[in-house]
Amino acid sequence: FVFERLDALGLNICLGTDSLASNTDLSLFAEMREFRRVHAGISAEKILAMVTVNAAKAIQSESFLGKIRAGYQADMIAIPAIAMTSSAYESVINFTGEVPWMMVAGEPA
Repeated sequence: FVFERLDALGLNICLGTDSLASNTDLSLFAEMREFRRVHAGISAEKILAMVTVNAAKAIQSESFLGKIRAGYQADMIAIPAIAMTSSAYESVINFTGEVPWMMVAGEPA
């Protein structure tokens, strides 16, 4: 799809996984890396927004999901920092390991 044109029109563009019919796994990290490969000019920050704040907006839950903020549902992960990356956003997109820690609705998962 023509991401830049749709983005310029103000569409809320999300990125996610749906089934193994179109992928070899359900890794959201792999989806972000593949999107980056195909759309090299899109910032890591914008790509990460597509799986967080944009996704929350798509399901009309942006008032309590998609951000780390007081009053929001605490759904988050922790991953090891990757040395020598240009930003924290790049570190998230480039992560390839197993997620060592998760929290869902404020409870460790």
